[in-house]
Amino acid sequence: MAKIITINRKYIALVASIFVLCLFGFAGFSLWETKGASVSNNSTPEIKMLGVTVEPASIVKDLTYGSVALKGVQVISTKTFDLIVTVQNMTAKTMTNVPVELQVTLIGDDTKKVTSPGSLQTLEPGATARVAFRQIKALGDALGKSATDGQHLITLRINANPEGGVEQATEASFRFNVDSTVKVPAAVKQQ
Repeated sequence: MAKIITINRKYIALVASIFVLCLFGFAGFSLWETKGASVSNNSTPEIKMLGVTVEPASIVKDLTYGSVALKGVQVISTKTFDLIVTVQNMTAKTMTNVPVELQVTLIGDDTKKVTSPGSLQTLEPGATARVAFRQIKALGDALGKSATDGQHLITLRINANPEGGVEQATEASFRFNVDSTVKVPAAVKQQ
């Protein structure tokens, strides 16, 4: 004898819905993976930031403010300093009028922000250049009392300038503390 099996329409709809959701999820994941791969193709920047020098020299030190202990903090002990950035052209083309921008922000207070523009007139293929930002004024000072009053964020940007040969923007940032009560060792001052 033949058996007749009946399937409720509710179960068919439920299985079909789950199948469609899985299909959309797989398609979305495949699309996301393809987009992510196309974004990361150019991992070498056109202009590479090789180094940043602070004058007078900064030091790395463990600091304690009340009950807050900070380990390995980069400290600048003056309220005015110079920042020198070394960059390198990583392409085979000459770049002209390369826009360089320095932004100093007091962490925790977005109203205290200073932006200084600069530029490199010419940057030959493979060549390095130094951009100096002079007499930068600190926006706060920890004064040996506050873990947050002297925390700064410096952001260096090389903006795109297609007319000058710079196709992509490059950005680097670092944090440091300004505390005028920190004594810099004599060996660091002489360097």
